Amino acid sequence: MRLLVVAGVLLLAACESATPPAAPSSTAPATAAGEAGVLDSGGIGAVRLGMTVERLRATGEVGDDVTTLEFSCPVHELVAVRGWVGVQDGVAVDIRVESAARTPEGLRIGDSRDRMREVYPDVEQTPHSFVRVLDAATRYQFFFRDAGDTLTGMGLTKEGHGCLN
Repeated sequence: MRLLVVAGVLLLAACESATPPAAPSSTAPATAAGEAGVLDSGGIGAVRLGMTVERLRATGEVGDDVTTLEFSCPVHELVAVRGWVGVQDGVAVDIRVESAARTPEGLRIGDSRDRMREVYPDVEQTPHSFVRVLDAATRYQFFFRDAGDTLTGMGLTKEGHGCLN
């Protein structure tokens, strides 16, 4: 009987000390200790659409220029997550992430097409991605490599822009 009482007290103490994890902040650095960065309607972490290259670099979240022939504008790597930010006319117009990211509504890299459609029922398929219009000037893009079922990339793009050829 005493063994059951001790076990019950230990179990109760363990339940009371558990605290739920804090939700990631979209204004904090894109990732910290394994939590997913939030790709919201303005950007990810301190990297925001519309920022100049100087302001992007000042965030500490943007690294070297990684422009190659596949890009139609200068592209700089993101430091906290695998991805890049594209710049046209001196400002950020295209952000792409391929790891450790989620949207505010909870869609994450690695989720399925069905999950994407559940979270965003108004998403539209285009020849190279799925697009969700956020406002007159901004849209989400969701990528499934090799037409697979696993979300491998997410982007945020200013309407009429885009840095991939």
